[in-house]
Amino acid sequence: MAKKIAVNLLLTSPKSVTGSFVYIKNILEAIFAIDRENQYILIGSFVCLNFFKKKYSGLQNVSYQAVDIRKDLIFNSLRAMSKLAAKFRHDFSAKEKIIKYEVQKVIDDEGIEIFFCPSSAIFPIGLKSIKIVTTVLDLQHEYLPKNFSSNYLKRRENDCRNVVDYSDKIIAISNYTKQSLVEKYNANLDKIETIYLAPQASQKMMPSRLSLNLPDEYIFYPAAIWPHKNHKVIIGAVALLKSKFPNLHLVFSGSIKNGKLKEELDALTISCNLKDRVHFLGFVSDEYMPLIYERAKLFVYPSSFEGFGIPLVEAFNYGVPVIAAENTSIGEVVGTAGILVETGNVGAFADAIEKVLSDPDLGQDLIRRGYERAKDFSWTKAANKTLELFNSL
Repeated sequence: MAKKIAVNLLLTSPKSVTGSFVYIKNILEAIFAIDRENQYILIGSFVCLNFFKKKYSGLQNVSYQAVDIRKDLIFNSLRAMSKLAAKFRHDFSAKEKIIKYEVQKVIDDEGIEIFFCPSSAIFPIGLKSIKIVTTVLDLQHEYLPKNFSSNYLKRRENDCRNVVDYSDKIIAISNYTKQSLVEKYNANLDKIETIYLAPQASQKMMPSRLSLNLPDEYIFYPAAIWPHKNHKVIIGAVALLKSKFPNLHLVFSGSIKNGKLKEELDALTISCNLKDRVHFLGFVSDEYMPLIYERAKLFVYPSSFEGFGIPLVEAFNYGVPVIAAENTSIGEVVGTAGILVETGNVGAFADAIEKVLSDPDLGQDLIRRGYERAKDFSWTKAANKTLELFNSL
């Protein structure tokens, strides 16, 4: 029997291309591609809804409900003033109370049965007569609290507690995340389902190699610049190998999230005499990524924390040998399809890199195993499992 499912996009913005947004965009696209029975009501701001309307304007089972102060300015000036007052007072509770009333009205008026929260949080809290499904992407705050301000750390902790207490079903994107919910928040194991993510779909546009100024031989690592991503480890590893592989470069892509750390990385490349061999591309749009992957000699993933690690599967898909740190969910995703080394061990990464570059047969074997491993991850599989979970409620 068809259900009415609200998709909570109140914490989502296409202007912030985080891991959460990548997940939401891909899982919705996969669900809408296979499900024509259930009715989906997307709830969010005008900006967010306009993004998704452009993608799904022709689907009869997808509709939209804006919860946006600009709508209130036209239809409910008193509510608009209340939201503005809460914003200026930094009163999150007051804002949530106002939005809760709006969302509850949509639920009641539309007869919605399931409230899908794909952003690791339930917002607003306290909705009635609804089943709640929440996706948890990671619990990084529990393991790397220094990455967060004190206020944001407290908010993430509260969000996780609410997810565990008020969700009818929880989607964890890895068994590691699932186990973390149990260990850190005493979550009920029976209501958590592991549903793996998948790589981004390949883009049709393939720009010329020269438009990116890519070197001839390079190792690739796509990751925003955060301390736990361990860019220094790979710079150090290549420094150990610079004489043996004089033409080997490093290519990094990803937003600069920590300016001080970027300065430290620049200083490290200079001190290692690698200034001309380490390339920071910054944020790279999706259409360029296939070219960067396919040209790479190796893919490295020295990160010390991941809820899943989509780039690992992307590297498998593009036929690039993978070397990664063994921690959190990384070993779970890699399996036997890549070389796993001790986290933070510069020498171990250097040894693994040298081993693969010096042994073409090993490289080809890793590529073959990567292609096989990539078959275990697809957004269609994720969508089918998500639909099974919806239909079980």
